[in-house]
Amino acid sequence: MTALDIIIVTFNSEKWIENCLKSIENVRFPLKNIYITFIDNNSIDKTRQIIQSYPNRHFFGGFQTFFLKSNRGFGYSNNFAVQRTNQQYIFFLNVDTELEPDSLSILIETAERSKADGFALWECRQFPYEHPKNYNPVTLEVSWASGAACMVDREAFLKVGMFDERIFLYAEDVDLSWRLRGHGYKLMYVPKSIVYHYSYEKAGVIKKHQFYNSTYNNLMLRYKYGTLRDIFIGYLLFCCLFFVKVPFKKNVWMIFKNLIRSFYQGLKFRKLNRNFGKLGFKPTFYIWDYEINRDGAYYVNELPSERPLVSILIRTCGRPLVLYETLLSVRNQTYPNIEVVIVEDGPDVSRNMIEREFSDLKICYYATGEKKGRCFAGNKAMELANGKYLNFLDDDDVLYADHVEVLCSQLERNTDKKVAYSYAFETPIRVHSRNPYKYELLYHNVQHRQPFNRELLFNHNYLPIQTVMFSKDLFNEHGGFDINLEVLEDWDLWLRYAQKYDFLHVEKVTSAYRIPADSNDFHARQLMFDKYLTVVRGKYKQYNAVEASTLRSSSVIINRLRGMTARAILFKVKRKLVSRLRKWLSSR
Repeated sequence: MTALDIIIVTFNSEKWIENCLKSIENVRFPLKNIYITFIDNNSIDKTRQIIQSYPNRHFFGGFQTFFLKSNRGFGYSNNFAVQRTNQQYIFFLNVDTELEPDSLSILIETAERSKADGFALWECRQFPYEHPKNYNPVTLEVSWASGAACMVDREAFLKVGMFDERIFLYAEDVDLSWRLRGHGYKLMYVPKSIVYHYSYEKAGVIKKHQFYNSTYNNLMLRYKYGTLRDIFIGYLLFCCLFFVKVPFKKNVWMIFKNLIRSFYQGLKFRKLNRNFGKLGFKPTFYIWDYEINRDGAYYVNELPSERPLVSILIRTCGRPLVLYETLLSVRNQTYPNIEVVIVEDGPDVSRNMIEREFSDLKICYYATGEKKGRCFAGNKAMELANGKYLNFLDDDDVLYADHVEVLCSQLERNTDKKVAYSYAFETPIRVHSRNPYKYELLYHNVQHRQPFNRELLFNHNYLPIQTVMFSKDLFNEHGGFDINLEVLEDWDLWLRYAQKYDFLHVEKVTSAYRIPADSNDFHARQLMFDKYLTVVRGKYKQYNAVEASTLRSSSVIINRLRGMTARAILFKVKRKLVSRLRKWLSSR
């Protein structure tokens, strides 16, 4: 079996070491194939004594320790260790972590399977707070990987020059990720490989070293990889730090020191290893981040104690190549107890693809033969479903890997609720070819984030269909889609269920749905929605009249709505200003 080196850097880490090692001892992976290397950066607590007196080092294939005479930083320490190890895979692991028992076996298995496709780095999923950066829910490819728990191929790591030792702490993993991508390698997120990372004692805490080093190194990466415009924007952002209130003393003085240091250090970063034009991709800077973030950075992830069957319901209509990607996102789900109910409206065009490519999934497939319509197909899917919970997924939309896990866990913990929903990205898509299926995703900057409000729901639908998971009891008690509706059938269903139950909203983006980027397609789609908007509202006009009266008499709700309107206006103004600023800078 494949062996790996685990490299752990320590600095005054006495409270973490024993639990970290204990978790490695308990993995379901041959311990003799694990080689552990500790690098200590001159700790002044009991870190050295704890490592030296560790009694179970004989469990592993190798156990070595190195104690540096000064703190040389994360990148230098890891490079030092790599040069003194020799396994094919190198697992960089923060000391304030604990491994799930299956984390290493899943990581190795994934690497062995995907290496031939060009992947050279595999990132674990962190609990209790998952890293919020966006990733591709179909391929699991990620633009950069966190160095807190990731495994790299040794050959690729050495080829790109290892970590940049000029970056003392924070952003060295971004730099490594970009250089790997620049050499043609790909990075994979492995959400089923879970590592508990105790980086924050509580949600949202601001850490001193992270604040100063991450902002400074963001500017250094702009020098190293960015355009002159990126550097200019970096200095504008850096100057804004003078007005940021943080719970640290000498904040202004530290920012000023970093600002002065950035001028001469930035030129060194710009001159040395300058390879922006050779990367083959464009590095992205999103203010202080390097990727679009999904809402839910401080959502507390937990593995569900109970795992009832969940049915994913997919309606499709003669486009197996589109359906293929959607099913890949279902295959990537971290929740293990899923059935997929696929109802094809018309002939069984997708049957062969499903049987050939997805025999590993538990799939119930049904084709209507003749065209019956979206609502008939949806009702048939609900009838065929065996799950305790149901979740619709359109055949061109995708789920992030934790979607089912998150919503099912919330429903199981909140037994008084029958419906739960999460947040979603809205993604314009430009299709270049149907066969083969080739497309371009334009951006992910619209996130639906609306707490449950029955009055607003009766005014407009703020629940994309794939975001909602509901108990099958609701279908049995209150029925399914209205077959007279061609669109907005999901809104009609939510309105019917909302008359009886409050919905539980989960503050995390767990899915993405696609809309046409072409203005003609979008316009035709909108005309259809406008037509049935009147129809659906007409079905609930009595309820709407009551709610309208309530709205007029309730100052609390009125103020809430006014606040939402104001935020919406400010958001649009902000987007226009940013857009104009980008256009102006790009023309310079």
